[in-house]
Amino acid sequence: MFDQYTFNVALLSIFGKDEVLYREDLKRCYYILEKGYNSMPVNLPGTLFHKSMKARKELSQILARILSERRQNGSSHNDLLGSFMGDKEELTDEQIADNIIGVIFAARDTTASVMSWILKYLAENPNVLEAVTVSTYTDTYLSSFGNIKNREVAVS
Repeated sequence: MFDQYTFNVALLSIFGKDEVLYREDLKRCYYILEKGYNSMPVNLPGTLFHKSMKARKELSQILARILSERRQNGSSHNDLLGSFMGDKEELTDEQIADNIIGVIFAARDTTASVMSWILKYLAENPNVLEAVTVSTYTDTYLSSFGNIKNREVAVS
């Protein structure tokens, strides 16, 4: 559940509104790559490693297509990919692809893990859950009136 959510958030952060156009292809390739990531590195047809290497190559091709389209359009994007493209060190397309894939791995796994631990902690500590609930409700209520700056929350 969380890994799917965090994957979509990672894509949105990386590609901005363009992620919708490539989400399914990126997802398909990424999950194949992930399955073979820790497999025996035997690059023979039919092995997980071979499939993951093919998926990695396809991911690079998708990213190259996105980069090419953005360069042709000439518009700037306020997302991670746009930041990599505007880097003054002028990264190669392959370097950009490597960075993007690394960010997807990191964002998906760590965020999903942290969210799971937070829920576990809240489930095991009802007083903290109540404080968070009250705080969230109060923040929402007060922010609608613009009176959130001077409020203090005590967690017991």
